[in-house]
Amino acid sequence: MPTSASDEAETAERNQLNLMRAVLMLEVAQSDFRESDVETQEIEALISAQFGGEHHDGEGSVRDILTDARKEKAESAGLYEYTRLACETLSMEDRVQLVAQFWQIAYADGVIDKYEEAAIRKVSDLLYVPHSDFIRAKLSAQALR
Repeated sequence: MPTSASDEAETAERNQLNLMRAVLMLEVAQSDFRESDVETQEIEALISAQFGGEHHDGEGSVRDILTDARKEKAESAGLYEYTRLACETLSMEDRVQLVAQFWQIAYADGVIDKYEEAAIRKVSDLLYVPHSDFIRAKLSAQALR
């Protein structure tokens, strides 16, 4: 069954948003110069939750998204293009939720490294998330552990 141009555009936008989320999540996970298996599993779970745990509109699985995100991150000069996309497409509530997910990733291995906290702070600032929401997200993630 042929898909309409609007369906294809919607799928492309969703793919781009999932890739953006994954790149930013990897930034946090890799900021302490090591990405533990438990952090990777947390990222996979968070990405999977974004689209109901199912495959990604014929574009592949969560692992495919992560593979693409690793490649994008390695080839990227910085985070600006990803944070700009987030600011343009996500509501403030969604950006605060994304910061909360960053804290979940950082706490996944049981240790918050100073570099992880700095990375979350940097990305949070680039997303224009208020400091009070940054702290609230940190405390919520801490309470979950």
